Parts: sequence; structure tokens; C-alpha cells
Amino acid sequence: MLAPLALSAVLFSFSAPVSAEEYVIPSGECIGVKMYTDGLIVVGTSDVTDLSGKNVSPAEESGIAKGDIIKKINGKDAVSNEMVSETLSSVSGDVTVTVETNGKERGVCITPAVTDSGPKLGLWLRDSTAGLGTLTYTSDAGFAALGHAICDVDTGSIMPIERGSIQNCTITSISKGRSGEPGAITGDIDGSELGKITKNTNYGIFGELASKPSGTPVPVAEKSEVRTGGAVILADVNGEGVKEYSIRIKRVTLPSGSGKDMVIEVTDNDLIAVTGGIVQGMSGAPILQNGKFVGAVTHVFVNDPLSGYAILAENMLGCG
Repeated sequence: MLAPLALSAVLFSFSAPVSAEEYVIPSGECIGVKMYTDGLIVVGTSDVTDLSGKNVSPAEESGIAKGDIIKKINGKDAVSNEMVSETLSSVSGDVTVTVETNGKERGVCITPAVTDSGPKLGLWLRDSTAGLGTLTYTSDAGFAALGHAICDVDTGSIMPIERGSIQNCTITSISKGRSGEPGAITGDIDGSELGKITKNTNYGIFGELASKPSGTPVPVAEKSEVRTGGAVILADVNGEGVKEYSIRIKRVTLPSGSGKDMVIEVTDNDLIAVTGGIVQGMSGAPILQNGKFVGAVTHVFVNDPLSGYAILAENMLGCG
């Protein structure tokens, strides 16, 4: 749960178990996440009023729909909302738009509506996102965080990444979770870059660290080693540093590719007092059992903030 964004998951196939000799450095640090999309996500279409007073929707009439990705405008890469506005203001007549739908591209010719404020396509576009999450682990190979994909809040689809970074953040407040009301950690992204994001997948975000990782490595558990019962998570929920909190693993299921491989329950009274359980911003908090890294927190049960889902370590390692 990348706070304060509502993120969903998309199914992928799962990877083979990692070697029992694999080691990572568990983190639990709260981080800021900034990501820019590869193309512009269509989050909606709308009517616009042209100079004649008629309501028209050029984008919708051309077949462009919510969830499509705008890749090019008149042959130029679509990199931002500002770029689209500048392109429209500098041309007259039709524009050619390259649209990606379900991985396939097509060319669309659109006649912009001429309005009082200039040419309009009737498109709502998203070019970036930002929020808070938890750094899961680091290693010489890089980092992993969140345990689930960064998805567009309007379309529910995984956001295609052009570039992104994880950064230091300062926690400013906590909204406690209650039944029916998921809580959240909020804060300010400080801008000091910790690493570059190279992958946005169903198993989390992965990338390259800005500096050599530090900390004590622990072995990575395979699924067969994970047991129901006591475990701990590492998290920074109040800006006072990463602390260890007790949880209980209630169920371990077959790797699903959805970040819902385990059902967990918070049992630590200190954590419950601060957050009410699992809240947005804790996604990616590493889970340790018997001295091994076994997975990471991914979702909260909306009607029971003490409980949620977690992803198995072997899934994250297999993808990263």
C-alpha cells in the first residue's frame, strides 16, 4: 500500500523458488516513491464545448478509452501533460496519436475541438505518481520495495515505468486503521535519492541503489520453510526509526502471483496503539521468521485492519 495512494494488483505467473543460500539485508525503512510513466495513461475522456457551443468528445469519438496509453503525438514521444498541451497549441487541424491498448499500438487521427482556451482532445491523462511505501530489502544486486505493483488509481492497471526513484522521507502523521476505514502513514518526500526504480511488477518495485547497501544479511526462506505461528515485521511507522513488531502468520497458500501468499495478523500492542494494525505505507515491510526473510506485507483487510496479506520471499527474489 503506497500511501496515500490506493493501489491494486494484476496477476502474473510466479517464479521458481530461490536458492536456500540466498541472502538479503531486510530494511523496513519508510521511503518516498516517485515514478514517471512510459507514455501517458488515459484515466478518462470528457466532453468539451467548442466555439459553436456544441459539446463534443474528440478522443472518445476516435475510439480512445480509459486505460489506453498515449505513446506519441504527431510522431513525438508523449512524455507529459504539458507536452500534449504544447503540441496541440502549435498545430492546426488533425493530430495523429499513437495509442497502446493491451500491449498493441495503433495510429489514431483526431480532430481537436477548437475552444475558447485552445484546441482540446477531451482527454484526462496521467504521467506520474508519488507516495510513501516501505523498503523491503537491499543487496549487492539492488533493492526491492512494496511487495506489489504500483497501479493507476483510476484504471487499476500496472503503471508502465519510464523512470523513477526511491527517496528519503519524513513521516508527518499517522491515520489509524479502523474497520471499514484503512489508515495511512503520510509524510514529506525529502528528495535525497536512495536508488533508481527499474522494474514495476506484481511482486514489487525493484531497482539500483545509489550507494553500497549496509546492514546484516539474513538467509531467504523458501516457501517450504515458512510456518504458521509467530513472526516479526520490521517497519518505521512514526519516524523514530525501524523497529521490530510481532505478528502471527495465520495461513500460507500456494504462490498466487497476486501478493496474497500469506494471511498475517498484527499481535504487537505497541504497533496496534500507533497504527491500529496494517496501514497504507506499510506495504513492503519485511517479515522475518526463525532468523530468515520469509516475505513482505502487501495488503490490509479493509474490515479488519489487524489482518492482511503478504507475499512470499521467494516470489520477490525470483522477480528481482
